Amino acid sequence: MMASHSTGGRVSCGRDLNCVPEVADTLAAVAKLGFRREFELDPAKVRSGAHTRSDLLLCGRDWNTLVVGKLSPWIETDSEVETERRNSEAALVQELNFSAYLGLPAFMVPLKGPHCANLARVLLNHIQTGHHSCMFWIRVPLISTDNMRDDIIENEPTKRTDDGSDDEKTWAWWHSFRTLCDYNKRICLAIEVGENMPSDAVIDKWLGEPIKAAVLPTSIFLTNKKGFPVLSKAHQKIIFRLFKLEAQFIFTGTSRHSEKDFRSYLQYLEYLNQNRPPLMDNLESQTYEVFEKDPIKYSQYQQASCL
Repeated sequence: MMASHSTGGRVSCGRDLNCVPEVADTLAAVAKLGFRREFELDPAKVRSGAHTRSDLLLCGRDWNTLVVGKLSPWIETDSEVETERRNSEAALVQELNFSAYLGLPAFMVPLKGPHCANLARVLLNHIQTGHHSCMFWIRVPLISTDNMRDDIIENEPTKRTDDGSDDEKTWAWWHSFRTLCDYNKRICLAIEVGENMPSDAVIDKWLGEPIKAAVLPTSIFLTNKKGFPVLSKAHQKIIFRLFKLEAQFIFTGTSRHSEKDFRSYLQYLEYLNQNRPPLMDNLESQTYEVFEKDPIKYSQYQQASCL
């Protein structure tokens, strides 16, 4: 979804979905393709045919411009269990090859911890041996959620050091990963903005990295007195700075607010952009040009004329 304002700026947004019944109907929402599935029970396991959708559902231009791939969440290439590590590595190679076959412009890979040597090895080998120009967005949270869970379980106050090492924990993950990838220019960053924010100094450090996207969970949105979703001042500040970097925004999570007002807004836009009869109004040349780009309308005119 693209949005623009009077200054000529443009914001690119997408949605992170877990299940997409119709790929063609959810292009604007950035669908998850589900490259690989494992079935344990019959008849799904022994059925004939592919376990994923056909690449012919969309044209090549749509795959190349409108869809961002996403790695399956179960893949753990750096697992301590050898069987899981090997299966994950094989699945990773399979999904990377399929994304290259589709010609996706970007592929998102989550970084779950500091141990990522095997993931970096497989990804770098794919970049160096493949003949494609796909960008890889490494999804890294601004603050590690593991530390917050430990604080809750242990029922102890959060221990923070003055040097900000806790805030820079996930940045160290990212720095280690890109170092293992030899600072390849196709390795970019997709930061995940959570409810808790690091210090301003750490945020400045993050914004100095090659950020291509920002993941915004719906849980970070608050509800104002009128019932509309808003962001806190701290979140607004970093979002404004991301605007200047022309980062794309990915919304993930369930909807926590009513869509009634949003639908009313869309109906109002439809009213403002209602079609004008060209035989009654004197329209501009550019308006006629837009009308002529609608092949379905003219094909229907042709069918009606042949009746």
